[in-house]
Amino acid sequence: MKISFLGQGFESSSTDAIGNYLIHYLNQQEFHSFTGISAFASEAGIYGLSAYIQTAKSYFQNLSLIVGIDQDGTSKEALEEILNLDINSYIFYQNESPIFHPKIYLFEGNKEIKIIIGSSNLTGRGLFRNVESSLLIEFETNDKEGLVLLNSLKLYYHTLFDFSDPNLFKISQFVIDDFKAKGIIPDESDRKKFYSNKKSTTVSSSTPNSNNILIPTRATATTPEYFSVKPKPRGTGGIVQQPIIVSIPVSSQQTIVTQPITTQQLTRNLVWQKLSLSRSDAQFVPAGTNGTGNLKLSQSSYRHNGVLINHNIYFRNQLFQNLSWAKTKSNSSSYEETICNFDITILGTSYGTQPIKLSYDPIRISNQANTPSWLHWGNNLMTILQQINVTGRTLNLYQSGANFAIEIV
Repeated sequence: MKISFLGQGFESSSTDAIGNYLIHYLNQQEFHSFTGISAFASEAGIYGLSAYIQTAKSYFQNLSLIVGIDQDGTSKEALEEILNLDINSYIFYQNESPIFHPKIYLFEGNKEIKIIIGSSNLTGRGLFRNVESSLLIEFETNDKEGLVLLNSLKLYYHTLFDFSDPNLFKISQFVIDDFKAKGIIPDESDRKKFYSNKKSTTVSSSTPNSNNILIPTRATATTPEYFSVKPKPRGTGGIVQQPIIVSIPVSSQQTIVTQPITTQQLTRNLVWQKLSLSRSDAQFVPAGTNGTGNLKLSQSSYRHNGVLINHNIYFRNQLFQNLSWAKTKSNSSSYEETICNFDITILGTSYGTQPIKLSYDPIRISNQANTPSWLHWGNNLMTILQQINVTGRTLNLYQSGANFAIEIV
């Protein structure tokens, strides 16, 4: 069993922000179940996770959320965002004075279990910006000590984990409207007013007198760009964003909901190119053979500013250096992963913005000049690629400020 401390918000850049770990694990196909228990949830927190939860629905068997609503901590709009996820979701509420305050995020797989327990709520600030502390507990399913811990957790909260507790209310529009009518939950605007009722302090460089306290300015963490912000309604002055729905003609007629993209377009710069994709790159392999699921980010004779790139460092330390990388393997001190949003266009068809995992491990470098940086297509794009033969086509990777796009032509 491995236990790691996760701190966030105490410095301006928080690699270990809980939001990064939730996004990363929701994109892992080795897990079959996720249970999130949070004291509070905000509209921004749930909306920012929604695209990743929609992706997880394609390979997780069970996705469950339980949220509290005490102290105006969860708004009507947040509950409606949860309802829109179309997963197993509940409100916990009691009339008695003790508030519901746990924050537990449990990922279960056939081989490994990961538990995050700490102070981060399912709010935008709680996931990325607030000063928070959590523990990440990782163990394999044959770890006796880990299983004892998991069983103790599930035993103590057994009526939550089996959804039999009498104070659990299945989230529905009727329940949301009823709780709002009774004054139990606020609107999002009222929730923000309640939690933003903190007077700003002007910091003076002069020596304070006896009636003033000088409070120094402190750098604070920011919310990453890959955590989507819900678009403002028309007429409010914001950029209008529309979710893109992509229907894929498969036997199950599944529908993929991608993240919203803005109508604002930036200048795109070509930052890498791979000519003539191989069958392995294209994931177009013979029947009965599984694709690798990976695109190795090699040199591919690509020149950046007229100089051949060093693919061993170009992708991790230059192109994607500002992403939130995390060491995610307990048995490796060198392996790192991150999630990057890419605007995807394949043979002229736009598939919207897709969260894609990138991994880096210098151990992959060998005398045969193997590539340390890999792009992992994920289940959604694998489905697309396996039905569209892009073998021999060219893949262009573009960058527009902090945004990235992949175009296969």
